[in-house]
Amino acid sequence: MVRTKSNDRIELSTYWGDDEFSHRKAYVMKNSHGYYVDMWEHEQLIESRSLYEHSERYAEDCAENYVMGIPK
Repeated sequence: MVRTKSNDRIELSTYWGDDEFSHRKAYVMKNSHGYYVDMWEHEQLIESRSLYEHSERYAEDCAENYVMGIPK
């Protein structure tokens, strides 16, 4: 689902952790510079990782790894 967060930010996909990482969520985002991932833990933004030199698939892999606990 593509959802606009503001004029310059678009949410492309959302990832949720399960089991021991159920408190994690990651959003693959895109702005005028490229892709980035917002990483949340316990409803708090932990990191917004810029992946501007990478593809959407790379950003999706980053989000998936985060919610799976890689790295812990």
